[in-house]
Amino acid sequence: MTNREALLRLSVNRYDNLAVASLRDNNSEIIRATVIRYFGTEPVASNLEFALAQRLASYARLYEPSEDADAWLTRRANTECDRLRNESIRDKANRV
Repeated sequence: MTNREALLRLSVNRYDNLAVASLRDNNSEIIRATVIRYFGTEPVASNLEFALAQRLASYARLYEPSEDADAWLTRRANTECDRLRNESIRDKANRV
């Protein structure tokens, strides 16, 4: 399944496990590189790869079929990692 097909399926049903798995498999290098850029290589980063794939699936409804699927995924991965990092910082600040 291509990224475009997976995104279109997820825009209808974000719980489509086959489409999520396809996105994760097709884009494992992008997902891993983005997570490492934002969070480093610590053990937490490996758990974030799954969280990022889930967020990409959740936001697939925002994908426009006229867009380049690969470029959209790269931009969205950066946006979601930035959000995850900000949420982490906020959570740490609220614990103090």
